[in-house]
Amino acid sequence: MKNIFLLSALLFSFSLFYSCDKVEHPIPEKKGGLDWSLFPGGDSTNYTWPSWTPNTNTLQNVLIEDYTGHTCTNCPAAAVVARTLENDNPGRVFVASIHASIGNSFQSLVPPEFTTDFTTEEGNTYVNEIPNFFANPSGTINRKQGGLGGTHWYLSTTWASATNSALTETPKANLQVQYNYFPQTRGLFVHTESEFLTNLQDEYALVIYVVRDVVIAAQKLADGSTEEHYHHHNVFTKTINGAWGTTIASSPVSGDKIYNNFAIQLPDNTNDSTYNIDNLSLITYVYNKNTLEVSQVIGTELQE
Repeated sequence: MKNIFLLSALLFSFSLFYSCDKVEHPIPEKKGGLDWSLFPGGDSTNYTWPSWTPNTNTLQNVLIEDYTGHTCTNCPAAAVVARTLENDNPGRVFVASIHASIGNSFQSLVPPEFTTDFTTEEGNTYVNEIPNFFANPSGTINRKQGGLGGTHWYLSTTWASATNSALTETPKANLQVQYNYFPQTRGLFVHTESEFLTNLQDEYALVIYVVRDVVIAAQKLADGSTEEHYHHHNVFTKTINGAWGTTIASSPVSGDKIYNNFAIQLPDNTNDSTYNIDNLSLITYVYNKNTLEVSQVIGTELQE
């Protein structure tokens, strides 16, 4: 499984270039490796790099991955559970609605109603490589084991209790994210600081999701009818750095800080306004590559 994770990290669909530095000071010295054609200035000379302040967060946040489908009649009710938990815990619970299932059941394009393809390579990777996926709707709660049959997968009826329990834990890591967006090129430069708060074993990786805040499209409802203008929430659209992300640490110790830099070109929004910058957000998390458990997660709303 570990080798599969490493291979999967190579499957990028966005044009991606990144640099990574583990440094003691807050500005990475290495400024190469990014696609400077996405920066109107043309190179790093005039680029504004982030400055970092101490991260004083002491709270554990939670990532809910809601595995859904637009022809799944039980999925809207599960989405309500996830959205309620997010609304009840602002800035601490983050939902990614991932349209995926083994064999892509509930994902079929059936004109004239179901014409939006929500599926992603990464979503397909997760349902096939995280063991024991069973059906839509199901979800992960910080990818903790303890779901149905002790797996990573939780029924929506248990999302609230699992989320509330996870929120009480002491975080093992903290995250900060800064970005620069250049509308001329649709270039998004993302900078992250990952800080470990305790001594840990195993390898850890960083993943950044791009989600669309709202996508209005058809959804099958519990009574069998179709809501043509259903508001799909926090639709998982892509990762910036691959399904399994960027390895950032092996057996980190308390106080370690790792800085990563990424540059991507966002999808064209000319014919699809759901890709407007003000409808996009990032969900960034650090996870244990052996257990898959999320150590910390934060969200970042994008804007010009």
